[in-house]
Amino acid sequence: MINIKALFFDVFGTVVDWHGSIQNESQIFSQEISQEFDTFLFTDKWRAGFRRLQSSVSYGSRDYLTMDEIHMEILEELIDEFDLKNISPTDKQKFNQSWHRLKPWPEAILGLNQLKNNRVVSTLSNGNLSMLNKLSKNAKLPWDCVVSTEFFGTYKPNKEVYLGAANLLNLHNSQTMMVAAHAYDLDAAKLTGMNTCYVYRPDEFGIGKGEDPGDVSRFDLVVNGFDEIEGEIVKKYE
Repeated sequence: MINIKALFFDVFGTVVDWHGSIQNESQIFSQEISQEFDTFLFTDKWRAGFRRLQSSVSYGSRDYLTMDEIHMEILEELIDEFDLKNISPTDKQKFNQSWHRLKPWPEAILGLNQLKNNRVVSTLSNGNLSMLNKLSKNAKLPWDCVVSTEFFGTYKPNKEVYLGAANLLNLHNSQTMMVAAHAYDLDAAKLTGMNTCYVYRPDEFGIGKGEDPGDVSRFDLVVNGFDEIEGEIVKKYE
């Protein structure tokens, strides 16, 4: 019998709806600066830009930058690309902090509270610690602890992240489970001995626009929401 003592959660897209939240924040920003732009495309490009620089850091071709720093660098690029005029440093900083105000998916808090009755629930996110703390406070996410890839000076899917996270809790990776809506994250976690739980988020990239993870049978659990995870753990492991 495997005793799952701790669950580590990807945050952006898995716990919170980054696309819906950032598009809404972009619409507010557009009104505040009195300049119209394609907020859906802007949101897509902001996230894609983060992923690009994140990968550069993860694979060693760029020195470490926090997620907040990457988001600001990409925001500066997008302001130029979308030809937005006369944006003050204060406006940029406020808009960049939109990523601290993301809304959780509807069942996320309920599911986390169910799980923490018997297990440790923690983030394992590419967000930097200060960012994750603000986001978690704003969204009222009930974590037992907050673990950031910042601790390891790199980003997922670097194996050091998954090995380091379990080590912080003095657990073997086989006693932990990575929960994510992104196949690449779980594939990397699985290689380090973590158990894996894939969560479908069919609207992550906008309504009706979700990831295609391929054959999900390679993951230990597959669920439609956090409120299903505890029951599935009990059925499979206990």
